[in-house]
Amino acid sequence: MTPNKEDYLKCIHELRETEEKISNKRIAEKMQFSAPAVSEMMKKLLAEKLIEKNSKTGYLLSEKGQTMVAGLYRKHRLIEVFLINHLNYSPKEVHEEAEVLEHTVSDLFINRLESFLDYPRVCPHGGTIPKEGELLIEKYTQTLSSTQELGAYRLVRVHDYFQLLHYLENHQLAIQETIELLDVDPFAQTFTISFLEKELTIPHSIAQHLYVEKING
Repeated sequence: MTPNKEDYLKCIHELRETEEKISNKRIAEKMQFSAPAVSEMMKKLLAEKLIEKNSKTGYLLSEKGQTMVAGLYRKHRLIEVFLINHLNYSPKEVHEEAEVLEHTVSDLFINRLESFLDYPRVCPHGGTIPKEGELLIEKYTQTLSSTQELGAYRLVRVHDYFQLLHYLENHQLAIQETIELLDVDPFAQTFTISFLEKELTIPHSIAQHLYVEKING
């Protein structure tokens, strides 16, 4: 499996988390590849039975594709834990490094790294780390964009996109921060929160990449 194919599979997985239908156009936009290049790769992935396609949802990962993606995220997220906890990388710095390493390290290395790290179950961005041979089932699935009930929440997971992490760092909004959802504006598609004694209005385009957990009591 080439790194290029692996990146396509991860792209489809990530789009599936926020979108109902995945098209060649959306994949091309996200990966910044040409439409002909995406079309050609989709044909290869379909032929290898790594993905499936139907008219309602567009592209889906097959069971084989899901298994491969789980392995990629397992590698990526364990490497992130190591880089942040032992090499003092920042959450913003770590993604690009892990993106390169996930395509080069062996399963033996990852299994020993997991043991060395004492079997962490979530990465620094709140994503679930599947065990060897497991499919990826995220622990945190409630996005801020799907939240309507006002009240106290904890930010428990974010997609590790460089621009998103830069945005959060600029606003001093970190994983495990307690936030208060003050207002949801359906027309403007914005979500106003308070934290650290300040307010922030977040657009839907960003809120769909932030995952929260209700704080009861």
